[in-house]
Amino acid sequence: MMDFLDLLFPKICINCGGYGKYVCEKCEVGLWEEEQICPVCCRNSRYGLRHEYCRKPWSMEGLTCLWAYDGIARKIIKISKYKYYFDILNELTSLSVAQLHSEPIFEYFRQFIDSKPILVPVPLWPKRERERGFNQAEVIAKLVAGRWKLEIKNLLVRTRDTGRQVGRKREERLRNIANAFALKPKSQITNHKTILLVDDVWTTGATMNECAKVLRQAGTMKVWGMVLAR
Repeated sequence: MMDFLDLLFPKICINCGGYGKYVCEKCEVGLWEEEQICPVCCRNSRYGLRHEYCRKPWSMEGLTCLWAYDGIARKIIKISKYKYYFDILNELTSLSVAQLHSEPIFEYFRQFIDSKPILVPVPLWPKRERERGFNQAEVIAKLVAGRWKLEIKNLLVRTRDTGRQVGRKREERLRNIANAFALKPKSQITNHKTILLVDDVWTTGATMNECAKVLRQAGTMKVWGMVLAR
């Protein structure tokens, strides 16, 4: 049965304009699955596992990417972030959770989920979160947590405004994001030995790797990353 709000404010497919969903079944084919990569070297890694030869201090165990940051996925993420419309992000995340639950390529991700990690969203600069009204990483984390009955904790804070990374080269992104995160005051991380770090988009990995470094240095044994698109 259609929800009353859907009658008043019907969902419209962002691709074809049809009613009923933000991404109709016909247009779901416009979501292109992304190949999995090693979170350290960013080269292909079938299950998103860190390569054995890529071991480095404070790195993530693996990385799960759902969609190519193109086409419909790009539209949804940009609309949610820059037009402050997070409800549309729920639909993309719901599609992603169903994919994570069933496809063989996410087997190691599911094994990591079985260890009952704490979900930690990548934080926004407070002023930007107030302007936007939400943190897209936290929206994603809540839907993932609901599916696997996991706990979410905002363990990280941004220590300075890094601005937008869009348009910056990799070296500039790395310099800009260095030492931009810290543990939230009074956070107790000693009991959180496994953490799933969540964000919306992976570009160069600079942001997530910096967050993972802070978590690992604080005592977390294993960190896995998850993004909707790359």
